[in-house]
Amino acid sequence: LKPIAPMVYDGSVDSRAFHRFITEGTAYVKDGHVERKKQVFVLSHYLTGRAHEYYIREVAGDPYRWRLPEFFTEMFNYCFPINFRTKQREKLKRCYQNDKTVRAFVYELNELWNMIGDIDERQRVDRFWFGLNAEIQRDLWKKELNPEISTFAEV
Repeated sequence: LKPIAPMVYDGSVDSRAFHRFITEGTAYVKDGHVERKKQVFVLSHYLTGRAHEYYIREVAGDPYRWRLPEFFTEMFNYCFPINFRTKQREKLKRCYQNDKTVRAFVYELNELWNMIGDIDERQRVDRFWFGLNAEIQRDLWKKELNPEISTFAEV
């Protein structure tokens, strides 16, 4: 199979579009067996707007020294406001299941966790558990689960 090219990323402050570019871009260069030192250069063809501006200003002088993790991190820092992760953390604190299904709640949490980036397993379990509706929390206790020791997968 031929590798599927990533969607173009324009540098907009859109966490879903950014994450999609990272996921699709990484798969594209890996599936295409692109040499590690050429991966960033290959992905540059799928950048426009502010993301391409970042590439030209910071990377184009020596694209072969860049590796994907560093490139993605620095592009994020260039395109997103400095307080973006702080705002995502605040949003995470206010995130509750309410009338959402458990699956939709997990999806919302995962999206926030992916953008924040440094949330460990225990923090994930804690946020998920205490964000769930009270009746579901009671059921978890009845199943002898505990937010202090249970894994995210168990909960």
